[in-house]
Amino acid sequence: MTTYLDVLAELGIDSAHPGGFSLTKNILRKLNIQQTSSILDVGCGTGQTAAYIAEQYRANVTAIDIHPTMLQKAKERFASLSHPVHLYNTSIESLPFSSEQFDVILCESVLSFVSLSKALQEIYRVLKPKGKLLSIEVAHSQLTETEKKDITSFYGFRHLLTEQQWEAYLHKNGFHKVQTAYHPVMQQRVLAATPFTITADVSEEMLTILHTHEHMTKQYGRRLGYCIFSCEK
Repeated sequence: MTTYLDVLAELGIDSAHPGGFSLTKNILRKLNIQQTSSILDVGCGTGQTAAYIAEQYRANVTAIDIHPTMLQKAKERFASLSHPVHLYNTSIESLPFSSEQFDVILCESVLSFVSLSKALQEIYRVLKPKGKLLSIEVAHSQLTETEKKDITSFYGFRHLLTEQQWEAYLHKNGFHKVQTAYHPVMQQRVLAATPFTITADVSEEMLTILHTHEHMTKQYGRRLGYCIFSCEK
């Protein structure tokens, strides 16, 4: 069965996370990224963020994903760069890296899809002391249990949390200096704003998924948004 993530991968849609690539660049500008910084982009998708960090900051960038189409498109993107990005086919729930390896870990719409306890434990393990986790995740305000089930079923989320619940999970897993910001509207229509071409190869099933995404965005309005959070080990 084709999923929402499969559609994003097939159409090559970059920055499908809430807030889009402009939000990512704003967040990166606030970090003190040096050429010696070690950055891990978790769930890199087609590789837009990882490539941008490598080219813009010349940092040591590692990227991971598990979706085969995303990985292939990221590999092709990274091949054209003047600065390398190290790409791995692996899950955030079991990272193949040594402990205390990374200065910064980025998660853009990833933690909602995985075992949160396993992912946060692994992130904590591979971060250096005082290393930073920055994430952009779907969040909600005042959705009913039925509405949450409807949304999680369509997108494949394993969690649909409030800002307060995200913050509680981070504290529970040992992170401190936790800062969160909830944005009550998915203000950027990523599928509408990102260039892609509908061709004869796009199935009726994929078109239905795109229409359902638009319907979800309109239906839940200000009660479905995203949370930006940062914290330290």
